Amino acid sequence: MLFADPVRVVVPSALARRLAQVCTLEMEGHRWAAANVVAARQVLEAPDARAVLDALRRRLARAVPTAPGWAVVALPERLGDEDVKRAAAGLLATLGRPFFSIDQGGGLWIGGESSPEHDQASFGGFGAQALHVDAPNVHHVPDYTSLLVLRPDPAGGGVSLIGDLQEALAHLTDAEQALLRRTEVFEGRADGLLGVGAPLLPFPVVAATEGGGWPWIRWAGKVLDDPRNHEHLPVLRRFAQALSVETRAVMLGRGQLLIADQRRIAHGRTALGDPRFAVTSVRRCLLQTKVAFEATAIAQLVTAEAGVGDA
Repeated sequence: MLFADPVRVVVPSALARRLAQVCTLEMEGHRWAAANVVAARQVLEAPDARAVLDALRRRLARAVPTAPGWAVVALPERLGDEDVKRAAAGLLATLGRPFFSIDQGGGLWIGGESSPEHDQASFGGFGAQALHVDAPNVHHVPDYTSLLVLRPDPAGGGVSLIGDLQEALAHLTDAEQALLRRTEVFEGRADGLLGVGAPLLPFPVVAATEGGGWPWIRWAGKVLDDPRNHEHLPVLRRFAQALSVETRAVMLGRGQLLIADQRRIAHGRTALGDPRFAVTSVRRCLLQTKVAFEATAIAQLVTAEAGVGDA
């Protein structure tokens, strides 16, 4: 695992505030309201937003072969929480339609303060979280996932982990890759999720993508601990080892948004600071939402000028 100093896509204050002004957190079912998507894209198509939009294209557009599949977007720290959520949603709308797969009161962003009462390895827990893609056990894995930090861990823990699934697969022999394409595993449950289709249990670890391109790698580190996967452990452990080689660590600060293309990238975290010394009023506060890919979304439309770059 490497500690990285990633290229952060810095959003100017005036642009972030404009996004927050034109967007709301209104939903249409489990999806961000279409009017919000239109308003956000209009703001981000303006000439003064071109640098931000091109940076998102270079790092996240699926039509860009050199895109790493993840980005850290830095919004102004002084923006209020509600404005940060609106602006972040607007940025995600450049890739597709933001949505939630887990309903926590009907809001786009789920999550909140970390708590020692949560399961240690859960989204809101204090423990480490193994590399995974969100919802690997459904028919339609969410295209993009995102993590938005409203307040980092005051103890300096909770470092985000980024693992390149496709590079990890390339470390395996042809025979091992072929075995992963035949391997079906179990992980968790997938009841009551929205926008992702029906549960798929067991599921194939590696599956071809319609239309070609990167295959889907349905990975969750927890498959290694599930007794139902016992007969597949040798090749699963081999992949986990390869993924650890292709993992980097990134510390996220206030107002920073991590976006990951789940066809390419798995994410996780290191443990937070000791919860016995955590002050409730300053605990880490982390939110999450998803994005459904749209080929016509403005950051997916690659021009000759914006097609390659600092990936």
